[in-house]
Amino acid sequence: MVKAIKKQSAIFIFLKLIVVTVIAVFFYVQFKRVQWDQQSINLENPLAMILVVVLIPLNWYFEWSKWSVVLKVSSVRSTNSTRRQSFFAGIVTGMLTPNMLGNFLGRIYYFERRHRLSLTVLTLVSNYAQFIASIVFGLVALFFLKRTPLGEIEFDVKWFLILIAAILVVFYFYFEWTFRFSKRKARIHLLMRSLEKKDFFRWKILVFSILRHSVFVLQFSFMLFAFGEDLSWSNMLWIWQLYLWVTLAPSLFLGKLAIRESVAIWVLGAAGMSELAVLVSSFLIWTFNLLLPTLVGLIICTEKK
Repeated sequence: MVKAIKKQSAIFIFLKLIVVTVIAVFFYVQFKRVQWDQQSINLENPLAMILVVVLIPLNWYFEWSKWSVVLKVSSVRSTNSTRRQSFFAGIVTGMLTPNMLGNFLGRIYYFERRHRLSLTVLTLVSNYAQFIASIVFGLVALFFLKRTPLGEIEFDVKWFLILIAAILVVFYFYFEWTFRFSKRKARIHLLMRSLEKKDFFRWKILVFSILRHSVFVLQFSFMLFAFGEDLSWSNMLWIWQLYLWVTLAPSLFLGKLAIRESVAIWVLGAAGMSELAVLVSSFLIWTFNLLLPTLVGLIICTEKK
């Protein structure tokens, strides 16, 4: 028994070391990619940078609020330590997958098997709500800007965008009906139907997702402003569009590191912003919002007892 526990601890530590190594390598590669030329880019508004940092806890507070809703709806009793560790474990596993989709793996690790289906499904619902926020606001940006980095948008296409947004929102509230006639997935339909009227949880998760998306946009706006770009409604719409394309862009892991920066240059460069300012801003946003919380998670997460 003691040997088994020691083996499990060794495996847990080994996995942590792998994650740290992978992150360190990609951080180094990305850091080298940024040309820190003082003559090409200057921190013109330090206060804006401070605001970006101040918004980091608010960003993760909204994600924590979504996780709290999931636990409450699932009727899972847990200690503060378990909730905290499962949350940060979700950040670590989410970091290694596109759009944080793998965060449910870390979160369910600390709970009994009988709770894992509901926690997995509801965490994916929470992830989809964040996906909706990014896509819908991005579509709104396309509607008002009437253009993408590829060119102008035709009038008929604009109304098609509204239709897509409506379909995504409707699917969020009724997706379980697609599983009703599947024997293998009927449990998901029954689970969601049983939880449907419980504390309006889908609305709460969606609201927290929208608030978190708003924090993302403000952080990116302030970061660009810190390096001399305009703080304007038009630029904010372009950032909405940026998150649309980043969300849709294919990637394997590390919070779309490198892919995110490339898309940012493609989108915001088309809006007339400095490519170097965009690259540095995107890299710093990734460092503040994803890398630092992941490192915190690696430190505080321990193997389940």
